[in-house]
Amino acid sequence: MKQILTTVAALCLAAPAFADPDAKYRLIVADNEAPRITVIDTAGEGMTRTFDLASPARVYMGPDGRHAWALQRSAGQVQVIDTGLIEEDHGDHSALILETPAVLSPVATGDTPVHFNMGSDRVAVFWDGTGAATLHGPAGSGDLTPLATLDTGGPHHGVAVPVGDLTIVTVAPMGEGLPDALAVVDMNGTELSRIDCLNLHGEGKAGSFIAFGCEDGVAIFDTNATPPTSRFLPYPDDAPDGGMVRTLLSPANTLALIGNFGAEHIVIFDPSSETGDFSFTQLPAPRMSFALDDSGQVGFAMLADGRMIRFSALTGRILAEAAGVTEAYSMDRGVVRPMMDVAMDQVAVSDPAAGRVVLLDAQTLDPVVQLDVGGQPRSLILLAAEADHDH
Repeated sequence: MKQILTTVAALCLAAPAFADPDAKYRLIVADNEAPRITVIDTAGEGMTRTFDLASPARVYMGPDGRHAWALQRSAGQVQVIDTGLIEEDHGDHSALILETPAVLSPVATGDTPVHFNMGSDRVAVFWDGTGAATLHGPAGSGDLTPLATLDTGGPHHGVAVPVGDLTIVTVAPMGEGLPDALAVVDMNGTELSRIDCLNLHGEGKAGSFIAFGCEDGVAIFDTNATPPTSRFLPYPDDAPDGGMVRTLLSPANTLALIGNFGAEHIVIFDPSSETGDFSFTQLPAPRMSFALDDSGQVGFAMLADGRMIRFSALTGRILAEAAGVTEAYSMDRGVVRPMMDVAMDQVAVSDPAAGRVVLLDAQTLDPVVQLDVGGQPRSLILLAAEADHDH
C-alpha cells in the first residue's frame, strides 16, 4: 500500500505552530557492530525491513534526497540505498510516495571508505587506505562507476568536496597524522590552488562558502568564484584554550556555521566576515553529537550525561533541555556513542548501549516514540513529509 504525502520544500522543517500531527517519518538505521541496515516507518505498526551488508556502515543522504549512501569501512565498499521516498507531480501540488526501500546491488570498492561529501549533483567518497577520492554521479540508478579518481599523494584521513567540475581535496601529509593542506583540483587532478590547514578535521557548507576546521583557525573557500578563492581565519584571542574545530554542520538557509570547539564548547562564525565574528558557548556537559534543523537556525546536541539541549544556531543560547534521553556515556576513546538527525518537527537519537532509537519533539524535547531495534544502532537518517490531506 502506497502512502501519499505532500512534499515540504526540500523536506524543510515546518514551524512548530504548523507541525502536522499526521506527518510520516522513515528511519534508516545502521548498526555499529552488525553488517545490517534497518528501515523503519515510525508510526503505529509501521513497516520494518532489514538489509544485510558486507560490514557495519555509516549512512549519508545523497544529493537527490531519495538515495542514501552506505559506507562500509571494514569491507572496503560503498552501496546505495533507495529509501523509497519518491516525489511525484500531482498537478496542483507535488507529493511524496513512500514505496518499498531497497539496497541496490552495484558496489564501489576500495580501501577504507570514510568521508562522504556532495555537491549539487556529485558525490565524493574519500578512501583513507589509499588516499584516493572518487567522484560519482547521484547514483539513482545504482551506477557507482567513478566519474574520476583523484590521487592525493598517499594514504591519510582526508576529505574531498565537489564544487562543480572542480574538487577541494586534502593533500597527503608528510608522515603520519592529519592533513595540513587543501588543494583545488580539476577532474584530471591538476592542482589549481592550495591553502595550509594544520591538522585538518571537519568541514561544513553555508551559502557559497565551504569551511574546514584547522588547528589554529578555519580555512574558507568561496565557491562563487571559479576556481574557488580561499582565505584563512585564525581563531580569536578569546577562543577557549586547547580547542579546535573538528566537526562543522551545514545549514541550509543561513550563513552562520556551527562547529564543536573541544568537548565542551560550540563555536558559531560567519564565513563571509573578514574576521569570522567567532562566538563561543560553553555547554553544561561534553557534547557527544549535534545536528541542525533544516532551517539552520536551531541546533540540537546530545550531551554525555544523557541530556539533550536545543539551542539557537545563530547565538548559541540554550533554548530548552531534556534529561535522561539516554543513559550517560563515557567520552573515552573507542566508546560507541549516540548520533542524531532532525527532520520536520522530530529529532532522532540513536542509543547504541540500549539498542534503541529515541524520537523527540523538536520544539518541546518531549519523547514521541522509542524504537527498540536491538544491536548497537548508531548512524541514522530521519526522513519526513507532511500527510496529504487532499487524498
